[in-house]
Amino acid sequence: MTASSIKALKRMVCFAAVVIASVALIPAQSTAANYKLDDQHTSVVFAVDHFGLSFCYGMFGRYKGDFTVDMDNPSASKFAFVIDAGSLDTKVEKRDEHLRGPDFFDVKQFPEIKFVSKSVTKEGKTLKVTGDMTMHGVTKSIVLPLVFIGEGKGPAGKDRIGFAAKTTLKRSDFGMTTYVPKLGDDVTLMLSFEGIKQ
Repeated sequence: MTASSIKALKRMVCFAAVVIASVALIPAQSTAANYKLDDQHTSVVFAVDHFGLSFCYGMFGRYKGDFTVDMDNPSASKFAFVIDAGSLDTKVEKRDEHLRGPDFFDVKQFPEIKFVSKSVTKEGKTLKVTGDMTMHGVTKSIVLPLVFIGEGKGPAGKDRIGFAAKTTLKRSDFGMTTYVPKLGDDVTLMLSFEGIKQ
């Protein structure tokens, strides 16, 4: 190989290295998308042990929230939800009135249950969402394991995404200790929701 050929080869190698370095510096295109919670396709259900005899189930009926999802870069995801505590429903009005009162949710003083994410990681199709939950005037850090259900066009043609989760909270952690332990301290929380792309 001649000296001129060696010089030409070196120039080609240097040029290739510069191109590769330049490509590496180009930021990856974000796949984050913003969604508004669809309260008509959201469910929040809770279950608590009733004196070791059965489980009492209830749900909340009014919600609002917004979230950002990036399944490729989960750390860019964030969630913020608000539940109307007074919208709880166990299908027994007298019990619901008691639950809304000062022995439990005390909805006149604490009308909202809030969740705001602090960090998000990913395991398979599950987003592990760590955030602050505020209920009954107390804020605690919890983890919501949001399982990705699917995404696509809804009936009106708008882009949607859906998740579901199940976790367990201790109501005593939030200052609700009435009838513990006969009425269970552990509360199973099950939720499913859709978001409409903005």
